[in-house]
Amino acid sequence: MSLDRAAFAAQVICLYLDDPDTPDIPSSADWDIARNLFDLGIPLDLVRHAFQLAFARRHRRSGPGALPPIRSLAYFRTVVLNLTPEERDPAYMRYIDDVCRRTRYQSPTTTAATLDENRVP
Repeated sequence: MSLDRAAFAAQVICLYLDDPDTPDIPSSADWDIARNLFDLGIPLDLVRHAFQLAFARRHRRSGPGALPPIRSLAYFRTVVLNLTPEERDPAYMRYIDDVCRRTRYQSPTTTAATLDENRVP
């Protein structure tokens, strides 16, 4: 089933708000970015992967000097638009999906150790 522009944007916003480092309410600019991702023809699965990759990267840096909260969907748009071929590899995407599932239930220090120990070449 293919999503129309409004449904796609709503799904992107849901993914955005699901991240613990994002605002509770999206801005109108966030909605514009979500619709733009649809207009660019970026598949929702790729958007989801970029969110997970950004989440994993950010939580790897948890602890002293942790990154500030994300204030705009523009942060994730940049990740989506700059995914490398290696980051789009299905095996790597499964790895990041697994890391994110485990990360949501672990402490920040455990998360960094998990990412380092389980890094896929």
